[in-house]
Amino acid sequence: MRTPTTSSGTSRAWAASWTSSARRRSSTGTRTRTSRRLWGQRVHRGTKALITTALVALAAAGCTSEEPGDATPQTKSTGTSATSGSSEPTVEFPPRPVDIDLGGITDGCRALTPDQQRELGIDEAKSELQDVIHGKDSPGCSFQSNSAPLYSYEVTLIADQGVDYWQGGGNLDVVQTTVGGFGAYKVTLAGTTRGDCAFAVDVADGQQLFVSFLPIGDDFTQDQMCQNATKGAEMALQTLKTLK
Repeated sequence: MRTPTTSSGTSRAWAASWTSSARRRSSTGTRTRTSRRLWGQRVHRGTKALITTALVALAAAGCTSEEPGDATPQTKSTGTSATSGSSEPTVEFPPRPVDIDLGGITDGCRALTPDQQRELGIDEAKSELQDVIHGKDSPGCSFQSNSAPLYSYEVTLIADQGVDYWQGGGNLDVVQTTVGGFGAYKVTLAGTTRGDCAFAVDVADGQQLFVSFLPIGDDFTQDQMCQNATKGAEMALQTLKTLK
């Protein structure tokens, strides 16, 4: 998949209407294919369409020139400017409070308890396979509100790819931070404050918890999106520590 460009070659993926397929598990356990529309169009919840973060598409899509290539995020340490050049940055995360093995968890909706869901204003939780890492399905859950303001928390348990996936340079702003004592990256789309805010949390070697706060409409600022995503990720970490 290649990122569309303007005539000047500047990446404008967030302005385009991209779709990607993701398998979604119904209440009966049957998996079907549902089309997810990325940034570029607002979708009303009444259509029951799920909007997936464009972070995923851009991490695997084309680059900022008109030549085909691989788009990768720009990595920043907290409070520093983006890195440049062809070499990947060396990032050191703090020691983990505990390793959380996500490999045995097949239902992403287990990441938030019913009490936590109520605290976050969640009305509905839908277990599904999500392709945050391009070409790899991972257990996930879409935790949705069904009353205004409309939003969802998208939680993905990635057991086969660490947070180093988000290092590099490209169409994403990636900022090193911590969430609940764990090293993490805050991931947002470069060049816009609309869309969503996500955190990739270093929970174990080669594994990550990915939590995105996705508003449906214009009710939240970027800072509010990131605050909500942080809260969702912290809650998920608390629960995942207790799962076997």
